[in-house]
Amino acid sequence: MALGSTMAMASATTAATLKVSVENLSPTKGSILSAVWVAFHDGSFDTFDLGAPASSGIEHVAEDGTPGLENTIPGFIEALKALGVDITNSPIPANETIASLFASSSAGMNGGIQSLVFPDILLSPPSPVIFPGQIATKMISLNGSVTSHRYFSYTTFVFPSNDAFIGNDDPIEIFDADGKFIGADFIVLGNQVLDAGTEVNDEDLSNVTFDLSKVGKGVDENGTIQLHPGLKSLGTGGVLDYEFPGGDRLFANADFKAPGYQVARITITQVPEPVPEPATTTGLFALGGLFILRRRVRQGR
Repeated sequence: MALGSTMAMASATTAATLKVSVENLSPTKGSILSAVWVAFHDGSFDTFDLGAPASSGIEHVAEDGTPGLENTIPGFIEALKALGVDITNSPIPANETIASLFASSSAGMNGGIQSLVFPDILLSPPSPVIFPGQIATKMISLNGSVTSHRYFSYTTFVFPSNDAFIGNDDPIEIFDADGKFIGADFIVLGNQVLDAGTEVNDEDLSNVTFDLSKVGKGVDENGTIQLHPGLKSLGTGGVLDYEFPGGDRLFANADFKAPGYQVARITITQVPEPVPEPATTTGLFALGGLFILRRRVRQGR
């Protein structure tokens, strides 16, 4: 019994499947979230620091919703090609994305795992975003030591904006030091939305990323990461006033600075691993089969 318990503990600390869910809590015609970059690591990866300049990875997430794992979205690259878009000519260098920075970090090289959380259905033209009221989920298998995956980091673009984003400054502990699963369940409020400080918040429609042609078009700010001051008020010519063809203001309720505004809920749960069939039970079935076979042989004599 002691040996069996030890073996079970060893397997539990070296493999786990986690379910990451991101729910857009914004009201109808509210903020939209880009595909959410997530990572599980040893805690050494620093996504950003409040008050410091943003990394190139955060800049591209906060300005264009581009974390660098777009090729992992089924059908996304093919859909872009069908539209005549060559993603290899992107103005965003591949080594500057958050995915690339993580992969080359000590956390990434120490077995850290990263992925994207996005809806199952792509838009036309393709855009893997999470709309208000929508929930996106991702199953992530941790096939390694829990010490390499104890902590969780995430970030995503808050649209429409010049460079608003949400994410966690300090890694969130998902497993404790003994390998016991803690998980996560938290809500990100509108007053926690961050400003990357990389692009001037002019809300000029020629700069805000409404389509692929706007990528990398903003005015450089050369600032630091701070809490976002908020979008321009309705009626002042900002993104909240933007009207799509037909006169519909699809972002009329995207003012995340409104009292009580909720942006997202993020949950991480552990998926129960299949329970292996005890060896004794398997042996009994085998013996039972042998017993039946012997009876048939005797009856046939």
